[in-house]
Amino acid sequence: MPKDGRTTKESILDAASALVLEKGFVGTSVDDIIHRAGISRGTFFYHFPSKDDLARTLLQRHAATDKALTDRLLARAESLARDPLQQILIFFGLYMEVIESLPESEPGCLFASFSYEAGLFDEETTGVILTAVDHWRDRVGAKLDEALELHGADTEVDGATLADLAYTVIEGSMIMARVRREPAIMVEHLRCYRSYLEHLFGVAVTADATS
Repeated sequence: MPKDGRTTKESILDAASALVLEKGFVGTSVDDIIHRAGISRGTFFYHFPSKDDLARTLLQRHAATDKALTDRLLARAESLARDPLQQILIFFGLYMEVIESLPESEPGCLFASFSYEAGLFDEETTGVILTAVDHWRDRVGAKLDEALELHGADTEVDGATLADLAYTVIEGSMIMARVRREPAIMVEHLRCYRSYLEHLFGVAVTADATS
């Protein structure tokens, strides 16, 4: 067992995250987590007084990781191009690169897993998911609105809807990749979404860092 308290806590969260993706939160017992993390029962409850505390912390960690990734990729895209349409296409190209670099294991999302069992958690816990999804909509949607204002589109649409659609494509591709056991599906679906954006705006934008 790691001696550093923070490292021990992270190892518990890593074990719990993997198990929830495999079995769902309800299907994951404290004993399962203890066994996977290689810790004692006392150690688990020292860091997490209840399973509900564990759920909230898992979601907060996942949300922080998602937020940081979105902000980092958008900042990188903005450094590579001035045009907001180029920026958003670069952003999704970078996002595909991140997906391609993930370990070859069955993909999954904690937000999706917890959403299926949302009725089991309090508003504070489920609110973590909503805040994270809203962050994606705000940041990506705002960039899409900039592109719409500058370039227009072939149909009436707004940035928030396009951002929500992208999020749906990403989450849905995880389900398909998991069911079919083909992780590459995630990249292909996101590539299709990016092609849709190009057709929607009626232009083909060539941008560095896209594939």
